[in-house]
Amino acid sequence: MSLKQYFARLPLTDRITYAIELRSAVFYGIFTGLAIPLIPIVARRIGMSPEAITIMVTSQFAGALLGVFAGRLADRGKKMPWAVWPNVAARGLIGLLAFASTPLSYLLIASGFYTIINLSGPAYSSIMRTNYSDAHRGKLMGNVRILVVIVSASFSSIAGIILAADEAIVRWLFPVAALFGVLSSLTFGTIKVRKGPLLFAARAPRPARATLGMLRRNRLFLGFLGLMFLCAFPDKFSVSLEPIWMVDVLHLSYGEASLILGTVMSLASVVGYWFWARALKRANPFLLLALVVMLFAGRFFAMALTRTGPQLLAMSILSGLTNAGWDLVPLFCMIALSDMGNFSMYFGLNTTLYGVRGLLGPTIGTWLYASGTLSLHGMFWLIGGLLSVGAVSMFFFSRLRAVRAALTPDAREALRR
Repeated sequence: MSLKQYFARLPLTDRITYAIELRSAVFYGIFTGLAIPLIPIVARRIGMSPEAITIMVTSQFAGALLGVFAGRLADRGKKMPWAVWPNVAARGLIGLLAFASTPLSYLLIASGFYTIINLSGPAYSSIMRTNYSDAHRGKLMGNVRILVVIVSASFSSIAGIILAADEAIVRWLFPVAALFGVLSSLTFGTIKVRKGPLLFAARAPRPARATLGMLRRNRLFLGFLGLMFLCAFPDKFSVSLEPIWMVDVLHLSYGEASLILGTVMSLASVVGYWFWARALKRANPFLLLALVVMLFAGRFFAMALTRTGPQLLAMSILSGLTNAGWDLVPLFCMIALSDMGNFSMYFGLNTTLYGVRGLLGPTIGTWLYASGTLSLHGMFWLIGGLLSVGAVSMFFFSRLRAVRAALTPDAREALRR
């Protein structure tokens, strides 16, 4: 089938959105391939302390605390500005890392990037809900991400070759990456946001108190968020420790970081996005999420067994597969449980809890390591074990969800009471 025939099979709104998002994805792939794997590695190489690295990497979670607020504003007003301008500001900041000559200046700039970047999540997810049809959303979102990781892997490889020749060039990759990151956001901003189904398009936005009341009454959604906390909290223990482990224990070079953490992980993500996008059309998303979490546990078991840089390949492959799953599958779970008229608010609540997990987890992990309670490898064994418990719990939730879906409306109402 030709590309023209493939596009012709899509509904008009899907087709227009998809074409623009593909162009945006190319620019975003260049941005991530050149910059993202190197940010924590450079931080440690220039002498940033473990405490400062903890502040830097947890700043992304501080920004996520505003997820409910950002989602509420996106539901009440125009969604696209909230999807574009936080990303423009955050990605633009990356260019300034070339001029950060001290650990403090590097910390301030990188923390600004991590703080702002999550504010666009609720609006972006809502646009994906309205602009892509249910029949094609998973496949199209998966294809866009496959393009991102292919481009990202290519440019990570290029960066690795350049850095192998001269590591001093590393700082100047950041401004180039920032330029393409901003171009990606501005290109995405040309998408025309469509209205949702008529049932929701005609409905006036609920007052904030009414919306929060609606969230409280959706016990199944709240139960899902509780399980998400269990499944997505343990890995945060290692957020500030992994850069230290890779540099101080494994002695990972810039070239190895670009290859293993960039290229290999991106190629694994291609496989992951291809698999998860197609599985979501056929399988229970909650069951798929349980599988994602179990594979994620395997990532940390692989890290616990790693003693040299090349042995990171197993971890990198599992990271790529699970990152793709985390990117797609929870969104479809929330769509299945949410009121679509206020979807940004629902997703924003999840983003806020992501921020809570991210602020608590690295603090706990750093304390466990710094106090001598657990070694780095001991931390990885602990995280893998906790994630395994979360995966089993999500499996049982998926069965509960299947039973509930089979109930009559009267029986479901009785359960809510």
